[in-house]
Amino acid sequence: MISKQERDEDYIEHMADELDFIRAIYVKINQKLFEEDALLQHALMMSLLTIGECAKKLSDEFKTNYTEIEWAKISGLRNVAAHVYWQIDMVQIWNALENHIPKLDKFVSGIRK
Repeated sequence: MISKQERDEDYIEHMADELDFIRAIYVKINQKLFEEDALLQHALMMSLLTIGECAKKLSDEFKTNYTEIEWAKISGLRNVAAHVYWQIDMVQIWNALENHIPKLDKFVSGIRK
């Protein structure tokens, strides 16, 4: 049977994979291109959805130990992306990519060491 810690580590690894994907795309685009390209939007939203799903499944103990990350907001974005995706504002998504993902990326990179 897998322990909570092992399960949390697995979710963090999945998040790291998606953050790598986001970073690889983000450095090649700008906001205008993102807002005009539905394929980019869908690709990056899928990564954000996956990150949110992983965040949602992290143990309460893990989230309590690392309160510097807004786990509920990450999970909330996942819920919107999964259930009411047609209401997503791509300007807000770009804002998340630009202002919030780097903090999460830094956290995930640090905790994996």
